[in-house]
Amino acid sequence: MREITVTHVVVITLAATFILLGLDRAGELRPNRLVYVLPVAKPAAVAAPQHDPDKGKPPPHNDKPEDLPDGKGRDVTFYTCTACHGVALIKAQGLTRELWDSTFDLMLEKHRMPPVPAAERGEILDYLAATFPPRRRGRGDDNPFK
Repeated sequence: MREITVTHVVVITLAATFILLGLDRAGELRPNRLVYVLPVAKPAAVAAPQHDPDKGKPPPHNDKPEDLPDGKGRDVTFYTCTACHGVALIKAQGLTRELWDSTFDLMLEKHRMPPVPAAERGEILDYLAATFPPRRRGRGDDNPFK
């Protein structure tokens, strides 16, 4: 019969630890854990940015709705998107409506963005696609050595 050495015990213990840590990172060991979701201010009319006064901390940026170009859906886009990130990230993008939609899905699934009603989502996607469409490449922009 084979002897179990200290090396065997260490290897088995480390393997079991890494397997448990992998499952724990996936949430398998903590299915009922609480997840903090950032509040999303949804004003009935155009209003100043609001954040929860009970929390006592400001929003993660100093942006205001006027920092986005004017258009139908600007305010709902601002209050939905800037609950997690600033206007600069939105302005840096240039996507088709389909890509904006898949970005929305990514934020819902991977970044735990709170669900948005279908009507608001459509309004946001219309605004983003119209205001921040894919950028046109100019003449000569296809030269990678430029």
